[in-house]
Amino acid sequence: MINKLLNQFVSTFGFNCTGDFTDSIIHSKILGITLPLAGISALLENSLGLQHLTLISFVVLVTLELVTGLIAAKVKGEQIVSNKFGRFGLKVLVWLILLYVTNSMRLEYYGSLESFRNLASGFFTWLHGTMFIYIVLEYLISVLENLGAITGKSKDNLIKSIIDKLNNLLKK
Repeated sequence: MINKLLNQFVSTFGFNCTGDFTDSIIHSKILGITLPLAGISALLENSLGLQHLTLISFVVLVTLELVTGLIAAKVKGEQIVSNKFGRFGLKVLVWLILLYVTNSMRLEYYGSLESFRNLASGFFTWLHGTMFIYIVLEYLISVLENLGAITGKSKDNLIKSIIDKLNNLLKK
C-alpha cells in the first residue's frame, strides 16, 4: 500500500517508480568511488573545520546544476517542463531533510560526557559530514555532465581537460 502511494507520488515528478527516484539520488555506478571519498573527506572536514566551505560548495553547485541543466536542455533541444523543476526540487528537499536529521542527531548527543552519547555524537558528526560531501560530489558530477552536454564533450573528456589545464597552471 505504502509502496503504491510512493510510486504514485514520484510518478508526478516523471519517475517510473521509487527505485528510479532512489537511483537519481544515489548513483550506484559511482557510489563505489564517491562514498569512500566522502567518508574520508568528512574526517578531514571535521578535523580542519571546513564545514562552511562544504556548505558554500553545496549552495554553489546546486545553483550551477540548475543553470547548466537548463542550458544543456536548450542545447539538446529538449523541452523544459515543470516536472523537471519538480524533480530538481524534490531531490534538493530530500537531501536537506537527510542533512537536517543527521545534524539534529549530532547536536542531540554533542558535549555529553557519557561515553555512549559521546560516541554517538562522533558517529553522527561523521555521518553528517560524509552525507554533505557525498551530496556535493553528486552535484559536481551533475554539473560536469551538463557541461559535457553543453560543450559536446563527454564527462570523462571534460574532467581530463580540466585536470590538464590545472596541471598546466601549476607548472607555471
